[in-house]
Amino acid sequence: MRTLMNTKMVEGTPVRDHVLKMIGLLNELEVLGAEIDNDSQVEMILQSLPDSFQQFCLNYNMNKMSLSLAQLLNELQAAETLVKKAPSMALNVEKGSTSKPQGGQKKKKAHKAKAFAPPTGGVKKSKGKCFHCKMPGHWKAHCPDFLAKKKNNPGVSRNAQAD
Repeated sequence: MRTLMNTKMVEGTPVRDHVLKMIGLLNELEVLGAEIDNDSQVEMILQSLPDSFQQFCLNYNMNKMSLSLAQLLNELQAAETLVKKAPSMALNVEKGSTSKPQGGQKKKKAHKAKAFAPPTGGVKKSKGKCFHCKMPGHWKAHCPDFLAKKKNNPGVSRNAQAD
């Protein structure tokens, strides 16, 4: 029992080897007469995993999943491939910032790349109502009346012509 409780998976080792070792230890305890229910066995295995499987454990507990040891092994192997492919997708929690930078250094803003492109094509929206002639379908910059007045009085600024 002590070996089971003190066994921790080393980061970077295959999860399959670790889970099979834990299942073997649980089987030894069962042969020796210990009765441990399936949920407790799964919880012991989850507790022995490193921090890289924290998201998997959170998902398991939040969704109140109930898996056999063989199913748990399969799910952990699938999670291991995801963790190896995208280690940066882990949940990141940052400390709150203060109003003053510490140590006399200025804070640097992180520049994020846009995650999406603006939509192209699609449904046309109506232009709305012109502020000059109050007619729908165009804006003041394209209003025939406004453009005619502007052409006739080129010395008048744009703001002076506004309604």
